[in-house]
Amino acid sequence: MALTRSNTSQRRGRGSVAALFAALAALVIAAPVAAAPIADEAAVVYDPHAVATIDLTLSPEAVAALEAEPSEYVKGTFAMATTSGGPEGEETTLTPTPHPVEVRLKGSGSFRPITGKAAFKLKFKKADAFLGLRKMTLNNMVQDESMAHEALTYLAFGAVEAPAPRSGYAYLRLNGEDVGLYADLETLDKIALEKRFGAFLDPPQHLYEGESGDDVLEGEAGSFEVDEGDEEHRADLEALIEAVDGDGGVPFSQRVAAAADLGEMTRMWAIERYIAHWDGYAGHAQPNERPNNYYLFSDASGRFQMLPWGTDQTWDLNQEIPHRIVSFDSPGGLMFDECLADKDCFRLYWKALGEVTDAVEAMDAGGFLADTAAMLAPWQEKEREDGRAEATEAQVTAQVNESAAFIADRPAEAREWLATHEPPPEEEEPEEESPVKPPTVEPILAPTAPADPLHLGRIAKKPRALVVHLGFSVAGEVRVRATMKLRGRAVTACSADPLSVTRGTAAIVCPLAPALLNRRAEGAIRLRVRAAFTPAMGTRTVLERPIRLDAF
Repeated sequence: MALTRSNTSQRRGRGSVAALFAALAALVIAAPVAAAPIADEAAVVYDPHAVATIDLTLSPEAVAALEAEPSEYVKGTFAMATTSGGPEGEETTLTPTPHPVEVRLKGSGSFRPITGKAAFKLKFKKADAFLGLRKMTLNNMVQDESMAHEALTYLAFGAVEAPAPRSGYAYLRLNGEDVGLYADLETLDKIALEKRFGAFLDPPQHLYEGESGDDVLEGEAGSFEVDEGDEEHRADLEALIEAVDGDGGVPFSQRVAAAADLGEMTRMWAIERYIAHWDGYAGHAQPNERPNNYYLFSDASGRFQMLPWGTDQTWDLNQEIPHRIVSFDSPGGLMFDECLADKDCFRLYWKALGEVTDAVEAMDAGGFLADTAAMLAPWQEKEREDGRAEATEAQVTAQVNESAAFIADRPAEAREWLATHEPPPEEEEPEEESPVKPPTVEPILAPTAPADPLHLGRIAKKPRALVVHLGFSVAGEVRVRATMKLRGRAVTACSADPLSVTRGTAAIVCPLAPALLNRRAEGAIRLRVRAAFTPAMGTRTVLERPIRLDAF
């Protein structure tokens, strides 16, 4: 149990620190639609410049239940205190008596059992809300040896007034035993949303969680988890999917204008690309579990914003792992890809990336990283001595140094890309020519070609064919094929003959196999569409995307 020990001078010091944090909190949590900074009693919980302490108490029966079913909540008690500095400093409790709480474990790649450095979700009943909070998230940071990436990321979001969770630090003790240092993240629930956007109306509003390949694909509205809102009625998400996947020659930015706030989304995508968030929405098209770690939030009119999550593996370009190498315009989630291919949306993204570059440089991300590393060092040492640490001191130092180098190099890398990809002024852009549509290939003159050799855009689903929209930055040969799983092996669902293409865009018609049409009559089918492009000079590029075909 945390004890309260303070004196007048400590209270004075805490007042100045609180004032400093209040100003910081206003920066971090401001959102484009919020008219004023957010001030609330829970701000002290999310101070990225301090380490709090948390004590969880669970009965032997509760611990055994978490060993058996980690994702099921168990009952316990909770106590939290602020500290005056390092592990040996004074603690001032925020919970005069043990607070009732429900606890479960969390994580996928970061999952650890209750006997290790487990990550936690905490839930308070309405009558026992803690400083107005109903939920808390404690990330174990086992995939970020620096332990600074999440706090740094959400400060970057605040620097460009993009909505994001708040983040602090806490040292956790479980039943009196040291566990270790945690990222204390604001859970994006109805309470957090109302602090940013005003009253949450249920119905019609929603907060959808996107993970493990969830994207705005036709027929996939049901794959998203509903964190807030009516689970049975998803008309807002279905309208967004219909707008993104719509046809008829209307540009992407016009199709989605009523369903998506592209101004806000391009800011989010620009930050994800700037910090190399390969495990987010814009981060990377492959492997198959992408996109991941994002939220879709709809307002009362059904218009969506996108919010980030899971930003621990950022601020580093790991050259040894190909799918973690994120450029500023490589393929990502479907909406990001469509945005890059749309001249108006691309201009929004280009401007947003410039703003992000300036803002992150101005906030001195390198200085924050150094200060955070110094603040956390004694707590990390305590974790290694008394807790359940997984990172050695050498690993922590190496990750901090790698992130510092990334931060130092990133502004120049971003500005070089911006200089070579500057869109033409709006008033000087030529009008698009009407598309010409031969029977099997629909070439469309694009005002700008994609930066990568191959861009995989929208996939239209016709009764007896797929129409795969592709973009090319150079001339070459392209082949389109789709497969389905049948008795454990991949079977061809459609195949288009190799086609010679020039720089620009094309729509490739891929006729569906009779066997697939027969199976489709029996129920929905999942396919994997694969486009392979061999340029006249250069390396072969292959892009894939999963889709679902509903039954006739």
